[in-house]
Amino acid sequence: MNKEQYAGMLKEICDIHKQEGDVAACIAKYNNLYKYVYLYNDSIFKLLFGSPDNESIAVDFLNAALHLYGSDCIEHLSFVNAELPAAFNKKIASDVVAKDQRLDRIVLEVQHVEDETFNGRLVYYAAKHTIANLVRGQHYNLRNLNLISLQMFDAFPKSDNYLHTIRLKNQENEEFFKKQTITLVEVPKFLKGKYASDKSYFAQWLRVLDGLNNECPVSVPRDSQFALLQEKAKLCNFTEDYLVSEAMKMSDHDYELYVEKKHARAEGLEEGRAEGRVKERREMAAAMLAEGDSVEKVVRISKLSEEEVLAIKAKLGK
Repeated sequence: MNKEQYAGMLKEICDIHKQEGDVAACIAKYNNLYKYVYLYNDSIFKLLFGSPDNESIAVDFLNAALHLYGSDCIEHLSFVNAELPAAFNKKIASDVVAKDQRLDRIVLEVQHVEDETFNGRLVYYAAKHTIANLVRGQHYNLRNLNLISLQMFDAFPKSDNYLHTIRLKNQENEEFFKKQTITLVEVPKFLKGKYASDKSYFAQWLRVLDGLNNECPVSVPRDSQFALLQEKAKLCNFTEDYLVSEAMKMSDHDYELYVEKKHARAEGLEEGRAEGRVKERREMAAAMLAEGDSVEKVVRISKLSEEEVLAIKAKLGK
């Protein structure tokens, strides 16, 4: 299923669970409609690429993304705490963080929304992980850091490449520091169809992921990591408890952003305007509540859920 379909399923599960309805029947309905989950969802991605049970899938994917061959290949991974200590009141938690057999750190991120802070945020993440990678007792002896960002937007729209390797260099393009590498993958650019001639192993990975998200699995060798992922990504593998837990984590605000982005794309608008629309609705709700309007009226006019309006009212102290 795609992003909006997965969000819609979680929203329905959440609503039925709150009403003490038949959640199992709801999930069964979606199992009849769809075979696979949406892989770029943060929690799903962490589960499929960031857990010891799926180490072989992650190793294969990372070797492909980093173009590692022979003795340079990652052989095995140990997954570490994805959350780093706060600095300047900024706490970060990456999607997947692991160390390979050389104790080099690999960070895997999925980024859905572009905003003016994205580049700075990614540099900040790299800096924090670089510090975390310091060899204890040895000043400034840093292990290698590879930060990979799978982006649902274009970072370099004028470039013909969909995969970008970023390192510190001087004006002669000489590398100043080789141990910190940021790899940006522009997923939508790849999927627009200009790269049919790309037969690289990583391109195969992106096609496999896209096939699952569109319910059109790519034909793959039976004993490959692709096949293993296709099996693990089946919706029927995810328990009712897991789906209910994920559904309850998803706020009405999160769901509305999914829907707004979908409509924005359909109307040819920028995805960034979706966040603005929801923000305007919440500001309007706050203003109406401040004027003494009833919750029922605010819900009707703002199109926000009663739960969210009550939360805004609580913040206002009304």
